[in-house]
Amino acid sequence: MGAIALRNVVKEFGEVRAVDGVSMEIADGEIVCLLGPSGCGKTTTLRMIAGFERPTAGEIYIEDRLVSSEKYLVPPEQRNLGMVFQNYAVWPHMTVFDNVAYPLKLRKVPRPKLREKVLETLEMVGLTGLEKRYPEQLSGGQQQRVALARALVVEPVAMLLDEPLSNLDAKLREKMRFELMDLHRRTKITVIYVTHDQAEAMVLSDRIVVMHRGKIVQIGSPVQIYQEPANAFVADFIGLANFAPARLVEVKQGHGVAELFAGRGLRLTCRVPALQRGGKAQDKGLLFVRPEDIQLVPEGEGELAGVVVRRTFLGDRLDFRVEAEGMEWRVETGPDVKFDEGARVGLAIKRAVFLAGEEDHDSSL
Repeated sequence: MGAIALRNVVKEFGEVRAVDGVSMEIADGEIVCLLGPSGCGKTTTLRMIAGFERPTAGEIYIEDRLVSSEKYLVPPEQRNLGMVFQNYAVWPHMTVFDNVAYPLKLRKVPRPKLREKVLETLEMVGLTGLEKRYPEQLSGGQQQRVALARALVVEPVAMLLDEPLSNLDAKLREKMRFELMDLHRRTKITVIYVTHDQAEAMVLSDRIVVMHRGKIVQIGSPVQIYQEPANAFVADFIGLANFAPARLVEVKQGHGVAELFAGRGLRLTCRVPALQRGGKAQDKGLLFVRPEDIQLVPEGEGELAGVVVRRTFLGDRLDFRVEAEGMEWRVETGPDVKFDEGARVGLAIKRAVFLAGEEDHDSSL
């Protein structure tokens, strides 16, 4: 069993089932992101791991020790977990040193050892020299590091982070992502990280747990989640996607040929995800193509023929909308592509994935 394990965990609030049969194991030293839209159950799952919520059913283990079930609950302070919240929760009347030292004082750690441990942890998070400052004298990023240091100072079994960067501006948020990665590499601590930010999950995770409507819909590495999504929801939630109704007409060793419904018999080579390789010819579904996996080529080349209806400059790339085969395709290219709005072009599909059993997709889900 891993450092943390959940077995068929359910949480109900009245008639609402917020978490619906969640099972997973998180290995020692692993960083796992719980990713999904608002209301998908990720924060409720984290709060049950922390001990702030009791599961309606199922069991939670930390280092092979049962800590939560329908009838049994180990309180949060006895789980040896570090918790970092979205709003930092640092005490404004305490200095940086005293904020970080507080958990050690509760454990009655001797003063010399306490001071040594606090200074060591402050150095680890890049706050050396700021121990006498108060939170109001710190930037948002520095306050978040204080919260991280306070959670790390007790050497917890695992760190639980609930959208800890969402209150920071975009540039600082990106900087802090890489600082968290470096911190994880140095400490080797187990981390469970809740976010709705796909880029954050892709950068930080060893594995991503995608949640939707209280259930886990896919667990995998960032590359697996991005390149071989389990269904249209995952494909659409992680990055950008084009979907076209199609029929699988051939499949062999993970590869297939799909026929577009709107393409008058047009066939495209595609991948069939490992989860769906039991698929067979004539299965209906969706052909899923990332915008960066389409190349704009001169008219008469490529698999599809279309017209550029919109071209948008995004600095490091161009975003095209192309009308082809009865639908609009989104294409992303480098900034030097010369096709203008109204140009007739070809679309060369470099990589496509067939998602069986999904004939339609509502991207608002």
